Amino acid sequence: MRRVVIIGFQSAGLTAAATARMVDREAKVTVIERRVYATYHPCGLPFAIGGDVPHIRHLVEAAPRLPGVDVHIGTEAKAIDTDAKTVEIQDRKTLRTGKMPYDSLVLATGSLPLKPPIPGSDLGNVFTLRTMRDGEEILAALPRVNKALVVGGGPIGLEAAAALREKGLETTLVEMQPNVLPWMLDPDMSEAVLDQLKRVGILTILGKPVKELRGEEKVSSVIVGKEDIEADLAVLCTGVKPDVELAVSAGVELGTLGLIKVDDHLRTNIPDVYAAGDCVESRCFLTKRPILSQLATTAIRMGKIAGANAVGGNEVFPGVLNTIVSSAYGLEIAATGLTTRSARDAGIETVAGRIRTLNKPFFFPGAEPIIVKLIVEPKERRVIGGQIIGDGAAERVNMLALAIKQNVTVDELARIEYCYAPPMSDCIEPLVVAAEAVLRRL
Repeated sequence: MRRVVIIGFQSAGLTAAATARMVDREAKVTVIERRVYATYHPCGLPFAIGGDVPHIRHLVEAAPRLPGVDVHIGTEAKAIDTDAKTVEIQDRKTLRTGKMPYDSLVLATGSLPLKPPIPGSDLGNVFTLRTMRDGEEILAALPRVNKALVVGGGPIGLEAAAALREKGLETTLVEMQPNVLPWMLDPDMSEAVLDQLKRVGILTILGKPVKELRGEEKVSSVIVGKEDIEADLAVLCTGVKPDVELAVSAGVELGTLGLIKVDDHLRTNIPDVYAAGDCVESRCFLTKRPILSQLATTAIRMGKIAGANAVGGNEVFPGVLNTIVSSAYGLEIAATGLTTRSARDAGIETVAGRIRTLNKPFFFPGAEPIIVKLIVEPKERRVIGGQIIGDGAAERVNMLALAIKQNVTVDELARIEYCYAPPMSDCIEPLVVAAEAVLRRL
């Protein structure tokens, strides 16, 4: 009977545990989780703050009943002895310690909120947005504040700004890069997002750093560039950092990006030690270069591979396209694969086509604009990226991700078969319109 120990019970750890037992019904799987609750959905926090999720506690799940999986909640892994193959654990409530033996170990320690070293970031009413406690504290502060400032124009920052605006606060979004969603969208596509933010009354400041948060006990203003902007609540959405301290102390090697380095079977440099999720360095499916992919969907896919291989499987993780979707006041924003910038950085020549059409026939009530941008490698005419803004963006980007993984050419995409009914779709699929725009350029 193989003993598998998994450290962490979020997306990667939960999936690894379930997969290990599915592959090997005789395996003894033990999960160690330092939280006092089993698992939760951090991506839902902005929507709980905005009110789309009726109560923030709805984001918490009870420990799922996985036959043959023993879950230790409120227990922390303190150290790993890779020679003896044991994990030193401590009950956070009783402080009792013990050692747990393993044959295979899966590190799924996740990530921690990244709080930039901005002067004043320790003031009251300055929050990150990663944990249940973060969300609960922001909700508790809302009745006593009027002006909010969000630092970071990535997906969580965008969603947080929209949530705070929905709660009636004057909201400012600050992004140091020259466009919002800078690693997801090209600048020409981010313009549509900026238009939406402007329509709902969110002030967006781009290309300027946050220099200081000012106030006595609580934040009262924020210095952005040379401006002093009033704010009695600030949310720092500046990304996450991998939780790798335990791994490093055990001798696990890190990659060039500061995350755990794994091979294509998700094995670390330590025998019988695997890793999955936010703590792990991914590889771009297209460029084969190391890449950040701290997404729940990536963690789940990695968890399946690590869990299977921890019980003797031979599964390969193919890399990621970073397929992602976000929302700004109901506006769907989705992307997959390379942007023109990331392709250029990888030395890949591109041809792009960008179209604006309707998601339904013009005569049908509720027809809304949809913008599609396709990025194509011209020599082999392969689709290598796509960005979509509008209703139905998520489903279309999922289709594009499959097309990219299957090496579909833009010619083939232009000839896909699709459905049509006025309440749901137009008679010419927007992806086909975009593919034809690229073909004209080619």
